[in-house]
Amino acid sequence: MNWSRSTRPTESGGLDILHLGKFARALRLRWLWKEWEGERRPLTNSDTPCDTTDRLLFAVATSITVGDGRRTSFWSSAWLQGQRPQDLAPNMFQISKNKNKSLNEALHNRAWIRDIDLQHAGFTSQHFVEYVQRWHALNHFHLQLDREDNIIWNFMPDGKFTTGSAYLAQFIGSTTTNFKRLIWKVWAPPKCKFFGWLSIQNRIWTSDRLQARAWPNNGVCPLCRHSQESRVHLFQDCRYTRHIWESIAMWLGNEHLRPSA
Repeated sequence: MNWSRSTRPTESGGLDILHLGKFARALRLRWLWKEWEGERRPLTNSDTPCDTTDRLLFAVATSITVGDGRRTSFWSSAWLQGQRPQDLAPNMFQISKNKNKSLNEALHNRAWIRDIDLQHAGFTSQHFVEYVQRWHALNHFHLQLDREDNIIWNFMPDGKFTTGSAYLAQFIGSTTTNFKRLIWKVWAPPKCKFFGWLSIQNRIWTSDRLQARAWPNNGVCPLCRHSQESRVHLFQDCRYTRHIWESIAMWLGNEHLRPSA
């Protein structure tokens, strides 16, 4: 089983093994959260160790309510219809002479307009289109100077960041399975659960899979010595297996477990 599948949560069909890369990203997102809250970093004059992917994830995982605009970054915070202005107007962002202003500073006397380098050698009609769109969006935008900006972490009920929720957020979109209920919550020795997890996904080394890779194999089922061994044969069609299922059905008094003809 490949590593990416194994590190998924059990609800997504994985083994819930810690993915160090995703966990490291969750820890870096904490830096962005603390940066928003204005907490001092342990090392002075050090940059937040976050890459572009970290900041994009943080933007979609948070919701910002603008107040006085002092904590919100004009370009890098997702305050404009839930998106970052640098993503809505990437060409203008590139030619802005000051990319680190707060929203309050940028809107004061429309300083964001004066920061645009209109003499830039690469200025094109697309820059102008983005400028007009941003001008219309901000023309009637007003700050609420009587209250501070507020940020909410979308993946926790209380709106507060946790490293665990940031880690799990990176698995959103993975296929949802019933493996947790079907396998992991059932009482059984761990090695049996693991074998069940492999067999459901056809990842046990039966003869058909070994033969497909040209690896040494018996060719036929070692129990019945009649048909080629496969997952379906091993758990359903083999006469030895069918005898076991019949015995279990009789023992439990459950006819539904008896194999069909």
